[in-house]
Amino acid sequence: MPDFTPTAQQQLKFLKNIQLILQSGSFSSTYKFALLISLSRLAIEKGEDLGESLSFEYTEIAEKFIELYWKQAVPYTFHEEGQLILNQNNGKQAAIVNRIVTLRQSYSSLGLLRRDSLVWLKLLKEVTRTVKDMPVRYLQNINGQNFEFLYQLDQCAKQLILLPQVMFCLRQFSEIIEELCQKRWIDYIRKNSSNAEILNKLPNLEQFMFEPSRNQLNAVANVLVELQECRCFYCNKEMKKNNYAVDHFIPWSMYPSDTGHNFVLADSSCNSKKSNLLASQEFLHKWKARNEQHDLIIVDRISALGFLTDKDRSHRVSEWAYRQAKENNYLIWNIL
Repeated sequence: MPDFTPTAQQQLKFLKNIQLILQSGSFSSTYKFALLISLSRLAIEKGEDLGESLSFEYTEIAEKFIELYWKQAVPYTFHEEGQLILNQNNGKQAAIVNRIVTLRQSYSSLGLLRRDSLVWLKLLKEVTRTVKDMPVRYLQNINGQNFEFLYQLDQCAKQLILLPQVMFCLRQFSEIIEELCQKRWIDYIRKNSSNAEILNKLPNLEQFMFEPSRNQLNAVANVLVELQECRCFYCNKEMKKNNYAVDHFIPWSMYPSDTGHNFVLADSSCNSKKSNLLASQEFLHKWKARNEQHDLIIVDRISALGFLTDKDRSHRVSEWAYRQAKENNYLIWNIL
């Protein structure tokens, strides 16, 4: 069986091509950034470290778009009476954002929206159509020329098929791609004249656009306090009130997408020492066992706070993360 694993030179060429798209491509909205991030995350969740091709349903890509833009559809309050949804398009607001803004008036969290199957499926269908017609069609277009290095465009297909070697590269360079796309996305928002009114009053645009809110994490902490009987996930010592923090077991710096099963509660000392490192294998086993044992509670209570809860997805991400750590000699944190 032939080995399609890309050589070091081919991997470097892939990164150069990503850079070329971000620097030289035409951007009339933020959809292309969202598409690159979505493909990268899906490659982690559904792929393997092989040089073979990988297929995605367009609805799977649409789900990632909804996750990303649910956060973007939150209004920024820039003074006591003024609010503004950051414009994600050169002209009128992006259609996906407008649709989610409307739904946010009826659903306080994405988890609750997903439970309303009829509304969710309608939204998924609308976003799928937009994704297929716009960013998928134009992402690889540079100066009017179609530069196909991620996938071959087939508007009639029901799936998007990544070219050989692309799945491997997306998984290998996910953190780089995510960071590049987020920075370009933020630059796009800052340069959009529709947003100029408030952006000089928004001190940390990256935090507002991409990170979970502190109120949400505080609510997660209340659930985990009960689940862990007020003991630190790592050192197992009893924690004092308000002397703990919600920790991303798979660090946010590696995979900046929240699922409810990824959260653990750690005392301030352990949380600070672990920082953005992966924990040792003993904690990986403990975390997986916790998720198996309390899956129903996590799904029921944390999804109600607005986080997606998918145990299998979280565990697939962890397998990717620990493989990355082994192959690249990442530092592993151990409490000892």
